[in-house]
Amino acid sequence: MTGADDVAASKPAPDVFLEALDSAGVCPDRALVVGDSVWDVEAARAAGLGCIGVETGGFSRHELAEAGAVHVYRDADAMRAQLLTGPVSALLGH
Repeated sequence: MTGADDVAASKPAPDVFLEALDSAGVCPDRALVVGDSVWDVEAARAAGLGCIGVETGGFSRHELAEAGAVHVYRDADAMRAQLLTGPVSALLGH
């Protein structure tokens, strides 16, 4: 687990995502961020990662999409229901 205490700069700087990738040994092309704020989306993009938005953080579908989210779901349940058919499916090899 990587959090704000593990990095010098907080979102929208990409530091937390870059540190998470490094500490987990995950290649950026095999990772996708799930975020509920425009700062999550901006930080993911700055780290070279795609970001799935969820509308549970007080930001609208429009705001998350405008920030660059590759897809926006109403909530985590909606995302989970489309896990094998939505944007995450490419990472899972489907």
